[in-house]
Amino acid sequence: MTDDLRTTVEGWLEALGCKPVEQHDDATAWRLGFEYPVGTGHRMLVAGLGGSVSSIVVASVVTLSPEHLERFDELYDEDKRIFLSGLRRALNRLEVDFRLAGMQGALSCPASFQVSVRRFEGGLTLDAFAYSVGAVYKTELDAVWYIQDSLASSEEGPVVHFDFNSSDLPQA
Repeated sequence: MTDDLRTTVEGWLEALGCKPVEQHDDATAWRLGFEYPVGTGHRMLVAGLGGSVSSIVVASVVTLSPEHLERFDELYDEDKRIFLSGLRRALNRLEVDFRLAGMQGALSCPASFQVSVRRFEGGLTLDAFAYSVGAVYKTELDAVWYIQDSLASSEEGPVVHFDFNSSDLPQA
């Protein structure tokens, strides 16, 4: 992994209005956290991956709230199947990869999910990078809306918020 790719990615993040922040990670050549869209507090990351071909991964991780997990546990088994199928459909996009984490069985709710895109140096341009960042964000947002619509309390009350966590390492 060349330092040139990292420098290029930092420049692209700045061109998107983002401020890259270095994060330590022994499993990657380098890792940068950034806020996207700018001004929202939503955190994402981009990391340089080792290997015979230089590549990066753009990723975001969302942790479900205790309220959503509790609401899921209250569902009948058939409703759990319907919810899980819908969540997979919300995340299954051509442009991205996803991973559900923390499931204890076929009818358990994931504790979190990750959306990522792996891009190889030979195909990286500012346009391709910006498209990948947007694809990860929009797919994540679609899944968050699906969860909120499916598991929000029917009672009026405060909106349940998600923990947008960029500290978890993406699985490439």
